[in-house]
Amino acid sequence: MSPIIAEALPKFGLLTNPLQAVPLEIGRFKRLGFDYAEIGIEEPNATPRILMEQKDEILTALVSKGMFAVGHTAYWVGFGSSHEHVRKGWVREAKDMIRVASQLRIALLNFHFHSRLGLVGGTESSREVFLQNFANSMTELTEFAGQNRVELMLENIPPGIGHPLESIVFFSQVMSAVPALKFHFDVGHAFIENRMKGVKEYLDKFNDRLVHIHIHDNHGKQDEHLPLGNGKIDFRQVVKLLRGYNYDKTVTFEVFTSLRDATHSRDTLKKLWLKYD
Repeated sequence: MSPIIAEALPKFGLLTNPLQAVPLEIGRFKRLGFDYAEIGIEEPNATPRILMEQKDEILTALVSKGMFAVGHTAYWVGFGSSHEHVRKGWVREAKDMIRVASQLRIALLNFHFHSRLGLVGGTESSREVFLQNFANSMTELTEFAGQNRVELMLENIPPGIGHPLESIVFFSQVMSAVPALKFHFDVGHAFIENRMKGVKEYLDKFNDRLVHIHIHDNHGKQDEHLPLGNGKIDFRQVVKLLRGYNYDKTVTFEVFTSLRDATHSRDTLKKLWLKYD
């Protein structure tokens, strides 16, 4: 790990609410002092079709507010499904998401390492099929995204009871199989997986591919999306780790309790960050 040195602050953003109109969300985020909007491409009010209809309005809002956008998709997409028609259908849907991201000048778009498909992972053969299917889907999509000037990143998901695949062990296999795929780090998810040891493990392993971060708090058992300081995550240690790798890209506050809590969480992280300057 390189020594901790003074660096510029990362850019701070918020995730749009798929129940709200994206142009209005962009205005709200700007008024709260955020640098960018992470646009959720998902139902009910932000599908690719709806976003394409709002394209001009969204681009005008971004330019007029001096903001940029990152792309975010729904977590439940079945890229590893052994039902081949379903898997191919999701790949086609994902290409629509990539197309709209390109039209909205979104340079980074995420997908999730989601394996919650019945009892998949309960046998060695089903695990191998899932991992191969997921890697095949990501390979096809990273190539397609590159043709559309979009870079794809994969977000870590915390493993749950009956869902052993969503761990760093199998996440690593997909990342190794798809070198073009970048790393989208969710701090809260890593903490649920293996507490602060898990946070450090993900950063140590994938820091050279890290391009985006989601941050929020929890108590280590479930994905609560709490304000920073309301759970058990040691954010001083998180900042120390990130500063150690000179991270200066984007951080989205996935705090779902309120916009006020998200803004306070941003201010809290900023203070911690600047303590190292």
